[in-house]
Amino acid sequence: MKKNVEPEFPLLSTAPREPVGTMKRRARVLIAEDDYAFRDMLAFAFEDDGYEVVAVADGYSLLETLGASLLPASNVKPFDLVVSDIKMPRWSGLVTLEKLSGSPMAPPIVVITAFGSDEVHQRAKQAGAVTVLDKPFDMQDLVELGRRVITQKSARSERAAIGFA
Repeated sequence: MKKNVEPEFPLLSTAPREPVGTMKRRARVLIAEDDYAFRDMLAFAFEDDGYEVVAVADGYSLLETLGASLLPASNVKPFDLVVSDIKMPRWSGLVTLEKLSGSPMAPPIVVITAFGSDEVHQRAKQAGAVTVLDKPFDMQDLVELGRRVITQKSARSERAAIGFA
């Protein structure tokens, strides 16, 4: 008799997930990571948890993709979260963060890095990163962090919409 066992790889679960986000749409996550295999793993982890994911390979593409969603008259759905590596070709994650710094329309940004010195952490936080995670990290921890950040952002937006900002 076969014993019912939990899958060895929880990210590969085929159980249906509830969509993350508002009733109107699934939450959107923009991922910027230059390592192809790691970018795919990040995208899969968020997609498996119900997110709509767009993945790019560098900071320039991140800004280009994000910029279209920030325009007031844009038909492009906004992003609810950005997950960005720091060390990437063309523009680094830090350069991208600094370019977005102070933009009220920019979504929360979680920075990931394999080069997590105190200086890098401090620079990323000063430029507006919600947090900085050092690689390697648990993929589910990142997804849970993303869920909390998006939930907090949605709650603030709803309070502002009804005048309780």
